[in-house]
Amino acid sequence: MSGADGATVQVQIGTVGKHYHADANEIQIVISGSGTEWLGDKQVSLKPGTMLIIPAGTPHAGTTDPNLKIVAFKTPPQAPTDIHAVP
Repeated sequence: MSGADGATVQVQIGTVGKHYHADANEIQIVISGSGTEWLGDKQVSLKPGTMLIIPAGTPHAGTTDPNLKIVAFKTPPQAPTDIHAVP
């Protein structure tokens, strides 16, 4: 993860468990691979070029093929402690 004054940027690879960020909005752009992501209570298909906007506090999780690569932008910058697991 890398940070700047206005955002943090992270490359995500593979499956991510259900969680939310209390203080950061997230924008995800799929670079390669495919899969699905839970966004709140709905499931979204992922493929290259898909862009998701995830408001702060929204639970989300991804199930993917092992080749899925996503670039995630979080604004304001995500604090290291701002990742909250959802059972």
